Amino acid sequence: MKKTVYILIFLINLTSFSQEKDSPDRILTYGTPNYSHQKAKEFVGKRWGIELYPVAACIVSRQLVDSANTANSQLWKKMDSIHGFDSEKKFRDETIAEMKKVLAVEKIFESDRQVKKRKRKIERIKEQTSSNLEEVSADGNIYYWTVYSFESYNNPEFKWKPEFKVGVNLIEKKTEIIELE
Repeated sequence: MKKTVYILIFLINLTSFSQEKDSPDRILTYGTPNYSHQKAKEFVGKRWGIELYPVAACIVSRQLVDSANTANSQLWKKMDSIHGFDSEKKFRDETIAEMKKVLAVEKIFESDRQVKKRKRKIERIKEQTSSNLEEVSADGNIYYWTVYSFESYNNPEFKWKPEFKVGVNLIEKKTEIIELE
């Protein structure tokens, strides 16, 4: 019971402070998300002025779910006044459409020979690479990935280093490697 009270107080404070004028509106999230779905939701959220705010990972209590859902329902009431009736469904529909685009972009990115070649070259020198879809152009046609390297030797802070960016044009189904300065 005591734990439930603390969770509720935490979420009430979180939503109270997060909904102030200077801070963005927030959807409280929980669970382990699918990468493509998470990115699509982030991109749609950015267009709507909504931030995704994780409050729990894979282990979630019923009380936390209920509290997050209560806070999120308040957000959707506010969004209804901005985006019209049933804004939550509109957001969900936009997220599904965006996810289809993200999946198509991932396929183009992962199959590009030049990107694969550069990643293999980095991996021979440094051990590992990791790719992250980070942004989408305002018109929604070009998605930007950053490829990071990781070298455990002589890396006491365990930091990933950005190596290069890749712009994926969804309309032309082409990639462009962008060198970092």
